[in-house]
Amino acid sequence: MNYQDARAYIHNILDNPSLEDRNAQFLHVILASAILVNTIAVILYTVKSIAFHYGVMLNLIMNTCITIFLIEYILRIWSCTQTTVPYRMITDRIRYAANIYLLIDLVSVLPLFIPVIVPSDLAVIRFSRLISIFKLGRFTRYTSSLTQLKQVIRRKSEIIVIMLFSLVFVILFSSTIMYVVENHVQPDKFSSIPASLWWAVMTVTTVGYGDIIPVTTVGKIIAGVITISGVLVLALPSAIMASGFIEEKERARNNEIVRINMESSLALIDKLGSLHSKGYITDEEYLTLKKQIIFEK
Repeated sequence: MNYQDARAYIHNILDNPSLEDRNAQFLHVILASAILVNTIAVILYTVKSIAFHYGVMLNLIMNTCITIFLIEYILRIWSCTQTTVPYRMITDRIRYAANIYLLIDLVSVLPLFIPVIVPSDLAVIRFSRLISIFKLGRFTRYTSSLTQLKQVIRRKSEIIVIMLFSLVFVILFSSTIMYVVENHVQPDKFSSIPASLWWAVMTVTTVGYGDIIPVTTVGKIIAGVITISGVLVLALPSAIMASGFIEEKERARNNEIVRINMESSLALIDKLGSLHSKGYITDEEYLTLKKQIIFEK
């Protein structure tokens, strides 16, 4: 295996792993294990008692995992281009590094370098440890449900934007009218429209934090209407997303049926071609059967 073949092979097992390639399976098991172990170590490190007794071991585990991530990131950047033109190699790698998943990978290796840049700032060092959890985001690439979710959001983007505008309008309207009704009774709670926004957000989302509540009769009636409106406004996106998922599932199923039919048609046409070349069927029979297969599929 020469240099170019090795680079292409590394790129394939990292970005397009085959289920039949044992090397790819082994590599991704190692990477997935490192991600999970690092996440658990980061979480445990935030517990003071555990960090006090096992801090050295947890640091060693996290540094080992992040070193694995760094090696993976370097290999991805190195193997992402197959060109031999120098400037194309640079531009290809910059374009590849700008991918969302590569940005996640870059964020996950920062904890190795931040302590070197600011060694005395413990807060920054702790934060740099925590951001490595973003490496879990790479799992979403291989999850078909999340891929379908992205497709649904893309297809329903206009409706979602309209619903967001409606939600913002309801919140602003609620905070404004509640300020007018309750300000003279509770000037400390509903002191302004921005201050009333907190109550509006909690009420429209039906969370009901309870630190700010209307006390007047009119205010309570309005709050009830706003709460019901919030339920209706928040229920619509759920229904839209559910219908979008159903449509996406149906679209994927139809595409799979089309693909299977196409493959079977091509296989039948190949068999007909073989029979025709061997003289078992005439030219006229071959053309007739070929057209029949194409139109039936």
